[in-house]
Amino acid sequence: MKKALVIILFLLFAAGIYFNFMHTGPIFTDEAAEDTANDTEVANDGQQESDDTAQEESASEEPADNTNDLAFNETAIQEKYDERVSNNEQLIVDVLLPAHYNGDFAERLNNQIGSDTVQFNQLELPANTTNINELTVNDNSDVVILDALQIADYDAEVLPERNLRNLTNAYMDLYNADKTVIILGNPNAHENENLAAELESDAVYFTENDYFYIDNQEVITENPYDSETLNPALEDEMINSITNYLLQ
Repeated sequence: MKKALVIILFLLFAAGIYFNFMHTGPIFTDEAAEDTANDTEVANDGQQESDDTAQEESASEEPADNTNDLAFNETAIQEKYDERVSNNEQLIVDVLLPAHYNGDFAERLNNQIGSDTVQFNQLELPANTTNINELTVNDNSDVVILDALQIADYDAEVLPERNLRNLTNAYMDLYNADKTVIILGNPNAHENENLAAELESDAVYFTENDYFYIDNQEVITENPYDSETLNPALEDEMINSITNYLLQ
């Protein structure tokens, strides 16, 4: 009898332990799941905050320098440039030069500017100021750089008869065709006193009368001529003058 009673008590004790385990087990599991969910939520919030911060930092970063965003000294050219760029087009610049320039002058000028938003085209200017007539340029050009023809007049031996009126009339014809015109002064490539005096006189005349004029009379290099064309080193100095005149 006692043995049976002990067995019954043992079974009741075992049942109590089992019941207690089954009751508290799910509670532990729910708390663990809740903690896990909270940890996951915190982690997700942290990741979202990190992503948002990264996006804000990325948005606030300054853009890299854009070599295509050019600033010109002359308002008239800047306005044409801005309009061209806004339409995904290039600013077209025709460069009218006599035969004593090398044929890659405009190409080297393009390289100097270093922007695909501007295109320089080299056109031949077969004249001196005593017989200059209507000039041919591209219809779509915005700017024309016109050689001042001081060397051309010297080479043609007409420097004493140099005719600035013909040159300024050609300037105005281009201006009236809605071109911005810049006169390109020459260097003293012949190292001649008469040519030097004309360069100085022209620089004064054109600047005092509000023409766009690039003064190159101080540009000097050894051996200014390379056979029948200007020394490329001298032309490079002129290209630097053009760049400095055009761009801020």
